[in-house]
Order: sequence, then structure tokens, then C-alpha cells
Amino acid sequence: MAQEKPPKPEPPYPGAETEPNEDIQPDLPPQAEQPLQKTKKGLETEGEIIEGNKFRGTKKTKHPGAKQGLFRITSKGEYLYKTNPSEQKNAVAVRIGPYSPSNLYNAGNDNSFDDIYGSASPVIVHVDYEWKLFSGFGKMGIRAGSGVFFANGNGRFDDGEAALEGYTLLMLPNNVSAIIYLQFWDRQPLIPYAEGGVDAIVFNEYRDDGNPTFGRFGGSLAAHVSLGGLLPLNIFDRLGMIRIDQEYGINNMYISAEYRIVTHVAGVFDFSNNYFNAGVLVEF
Repeated sequence: MAQEKPPKPEPPYPGAETEPNEDIQPDLPPQAEQPLQKTKKGLETEGEIIEGNKFRGTKKTKHPGAKQGLFRITSKGEYLYKTNPSEQKNAVAVRIGPYSPSNLYNAGNDNSFDDIYGSASPVIVHVDYEWKLFSGFGKMGIRAGSGVFFANGNGRFDDGEAALEGYTLLMLPNNVSAIIYLQFWDRQPLIPYAEGGVDAIVFNEYRDDGNPTFGRFGGSLAAHVSLGGLLPLNIFDRLGMIRIDQEYGINNMYISAEYRIVTHVAGVFDFSNNYFNAGVLVEF
């Protein structure tokens, strides 16, 4: 009598054979969610933005608005987008400093500026308008400006004694110059610059007794060289400057300080002097 073979075991018994089934996938352990990464960097790569305050810790997360330039959501819920700065063509500079033309003399009686107006230095105000020529390896511009200078004093007798008549000197330092900035990247914290040009100085000296009626007028030709530096305000509040640019078209604002050397070139009256002055510069 023939011996019958035992039937093959069926799954899930040991040794059982199974047909391959592509629909059955192996069970995989659940993947842990990646924690949000904290960072203190300002700008992030496209597709990721930063939430919170960068000075108190932030977190990086995905946001669809990142493709449109969204780079930060502040703790106050403000949405901040990357923007291109407006075109920069011009600038205005306003500066003030002590000024005393100690080489200025009256050719008729040898009285000096200090004799009439005292040795205390009044202040001079400069206002310049600038046209940007180019930017690349540094920046260069052309300036035209003027300013105002006042001084008050008393006349002198031949023996040097002070007279009762009061004098007022009004001087306008008109000038044209070229300026170059040693700026090589956008967020440079200090920008040195050098300026040089010519000055057409006009003035009026008026006596309080009205003699002559409109005072005396005069002029002089001078040249100047200035060496200074700019401190950009956007290093203190970059987001604030972005808002100002978007609303008013002002690219940058700077605190400026310089040392100015004025040299007499032609004319009877010598307004040469070396002095410091400081102020602000606005680019737009």
C-alpha cells in the first residue's frame, strides 16, 4: 500500500510557504516628529521662516508665504517680507560745527576777526545736495551746497578800544565738490569718505546804526578738503529703515562727522580755517 505524503502546512505554521503579495507592506515603526529648530539667524532659506523675537529665541518652521518673500513672523503677529530697496539717486547732508576765520583782517585798520567778534567760535551750518554718479567699488557723487554763518561784535577805535556800534557778519559758504565713499558692502558699519571742492564765499557786514544802509558786501574764493565717516542707522534698526524706505523712498540715514580744511585762494578777505563738523546724511 503506497504511503501518502502529509499535506503542506498552511500559514502561519512554521515551514509554510506563502505566495508573494505586493499589497502587503511590512510594518514600520512610527517615525518621530522632528522638533522645531531654534535659531538666532535673521534671514533663512526659501521655504522656511522664523517666528518669534530673534533676541529671545526663535523657531524655524515651514510656511507657504516664504515663496513670496515672507521671512519672519514677529511675536506681535507681524508678517515681514523681503523687499528690494528703492533706487538710490540723491542725498542731502546737513552739518554743523564751530568756525572762526582767524585769518580774516580789515585791510584798512588791521583789525582781525577776533578783535571785532571775539575769540569764541560761532557755529557754521552746511547744507549740501548730492547727485550719485556710480556705485560699485565704492561710491562717488557730485555735491552743490551752501550754508550760513553769523557773528556779532563791536567796532574798534584806532587805539583799539571797543566802540558802541554793533556789527553783524553774515557769510554764505557756497561750494561745489566731488565726494567718494569707501563703501564695499551693504551693511558696512563705518563708511569713510573724502571730499574736495571749491568755495565761493560771499558775506555782508552790517552796522546797527545803518551806516551804510545795507552794510558792506564782499566775497572771496577758497578751496576745501574734508575727511570723514558715516555711521549707518540701519545697524540699530534695520526693520525700521525698511519701513521708511517702503513708505518714503529713503534708502539710508547716517550720522556723519568730518574734519574740514578751508584754504584761501583769491580775494582780499581770507576765510581759511580748519574745523570739525557733524550732522546727518539722508540717501534717497
